[in-house]
Amino acid sequence: MRFLVLIAILALKGYSADFTTYIGDANQYQVAAIATDSAGNSYVTGSRTIESAPASSSDDVFVTKLDASGDIVFTSTFGGKGSDVADAIAADSAGNIWVGGNTTSENFPLRDALQTGIGSGGAGFLVKLAPDGTVIYSSYFGGLMGATSVNGLATDPGGNVYLTGGTSSSDFPTTPGLPAGMVHDELGIVSGAFITKLDPTGLKIVYSALIAGTAIDCSGGSTCDFTARTTSGVGIALDEAGDALIAGNTNTTDLPVTPGGVAGYEAFVAKINAAGNKLTYLTYLGPGAGIGYLGQPPQTINATAIAADSAGDAYVTGYTNDSEFPATAGAYQTKLDADASTQTSVPPDAFAIKLNTAGATIWATYLGGPGTDLANSISLDSSGDVWLTGNNAAGFPGTSRWVNGSAGNFLSQFSADGSALLYSEEFPAGAVGQGVSVDSNGVIHVAGETGLISTMTPAQPSAARTLGIVNAASGQLSGRLSQGEVISIFGFGLGPTTPVSAKPGSNGFFPTSLGGIQVLVNGAAVPLLYVSASQINAEIPTPLSVPDAVVQIINNSAMLPDFRVSVDASIFGLFLNPDGSVAAINQDGTVNASTNPAKPGTIVTIWATGFGNLAGPIDGAVATVANNWCGDCQVSLNGESATMEYAGAAPGQIDGIMQINFLVPTQLADNEVFLQFSLGGGGFIWVSQ
Repeated sequence: MRFLVLIAILALKGYSADFTTYIGDANQYQVAAIATDSAGNSYVTGSRTIESAPASSSDDVFVTKLDASGDIVFTSTFGGKGSDVADAIAADSAGNIWVGGNTTSENFPLRDALQTGIGSGGAGFLVKLAPDGTVIYSSYFGGLMGATSVNGLATDPGGNVYLTGGTSSSDFPTTPGLPAGMVHDELGIVSGAFITKLDPTGLKIVYSALIAGTAIDCSGGSTCDFTARTTSGVGIALDEAGDALIAGNTNTTDLPVTPGGVAGYEAFVAKINAAGNKLTYLTYLGPGAGIGYLGQPPQTINATAIAADSAGDAYVTGYTNDSEFPATAGAYQTKLDADASTQTSVPPDAFAIKLNTAGATIWATYLGGPGTDLANSISLDSSGDVWLTGNNAAGFPGTSRWVNGSAGNFLSQFSADGSALLYSEEFPAGAVGQGVSVDSNGVIHVAGETGLISTMTPAQPSAARTLGIVNAASGQLSGRLSQGEVISIFGFGLGPTTPVSAKPGSNGFFPTSLGGIQVLVNGAAVPLLYVSASQINAEIPTPLSVPDAVVQIINNSAMLPDFRVSVDASIFGLFLNPDGSVAAINQDGTVNASTNPAKPGTIVTIWATGFGNLAGPIDGAVATVANNWCGDCQVSLNGESATMEYAGAAPGQIDGIMQINFLVPTQLADNEVFLQFSLGGGGFIWVSQ
């Protein structure tokens, strides 16, 4: 079988990647949010999974600041013995950084705290860092009689901080003139969305509101018994007047909608005046049926983020599969891409909606194709154009450069009136989909969920740039690699416009120079399999020192910017097809597929890479003989152990490829079965009697 590597085309045009860098280390990073400031710095937060920690204490919070050149100014981490998850970040005018989230740690590190005790079920937290990363304030937040999570943050020119999120704590503080919904953390939990303003010290509540509902839709065969009533804020933004706007979600139908607002279900927007004594408006975003009626699939409108302009208009994004979402005439996409009347499960489209200062819809549009498209973040530029980022499937509007319809991330720009999609580009999964923030100079700052951070300047020529690295068999784009791994490097301007594939030389080794391209890892050239403008496939030899390395690409003597990576002992992955099934060959030499399943009792062959130094030295040579070096390896199919015939070198392939042969159990049911390999990785194959 020929060596299979997914080839993705990502030749991005018209937008320059000023930098792309990886902020992680030996631990796994999960980015939650990104913010920026007038100096062009990027601020990133999320959770860091500590590989050596016990399961009960696996997550710490990280905060990373990068300067306008992409150099890491600092990374600060903090947490306790429980789970500590950051969800929101904001920088104030003095360069201080506020971070919010939730924690179950009874020993969360506190400093000059507003609240020193943790709530039952966990608490929200709020941390303030100085411009150099020093923690100057840290507190639990939300009360002691239930669980709380801080999901969104914003700051004003005076250094005050504004919070939103969700709480079930019955002692959550509220102030006069604002909603004070009743919540509790008992059987049949009721939670609410909060909007709170704190002074710059974090020690004084300026105002605080709690929005909660109790009525839910019990029609269509649904039951209300023991159903939690949940309402939560997901994002917060400020206008120039100091009014606070939040976006949130609820499964209740009786939130305190203000006159002129829309009654409905699920996503809503609320506004508090600058004085903090009035709910200016609250409106649902659409009617939101919620329950599937007369055999129709359930419908949802889910908000994920909010932005505000200086005039006080609100811009909200999220995703919906509701054909009654209030898309407006003249908007870019006025109809849901999928036909809800013909499907039992309707994939959602992303959406963007603009509300005026009274909460009325100015414009609203869908954004999506036939698959699942989810917007995660929103930001505005100085022209009032709207930038979204998120996750997309095949058929997403704009420039789609994936082969075979692979899913990825998107970055899209709407015109200020919502009528035109000015720019829309697909990126590899993990590159940009977690967050977007536009700075005052118009530079777009984007974050991928596993720690890739990039800036892009609109209307500038594309600059050659490494965008990230992925295990060539399977895995998410990141800045990680391992010794003995076959990798794909994605980016633009990496190599020749006409792709070049390598063949082993007469000595049996793959070349370290191909089509005028070299890839150096810590200064040493590595074997190459394929080079193009947007993708390079290479092998990482053993040994490779840990925990960090620098990847450099030389394109016809021109050195591209360095790309910092973390080095793992192994990053194991099975080779997969674009649909997530395992790339497999049946015993008769044909490709395993739904239309060509394997027979029970026959041998199936699969391949993998990223096994570190388990197989001994890896140096880019073609494996010439069998070497069953993984005699203890196991394959299971739907939980049934398969008889292993072979697990080792793949004769005829580069030495970073592992071949696995196994016997399909005779008792397996027909059709799709799930395959799991003991070293890691899994997917579906097809078996039929």
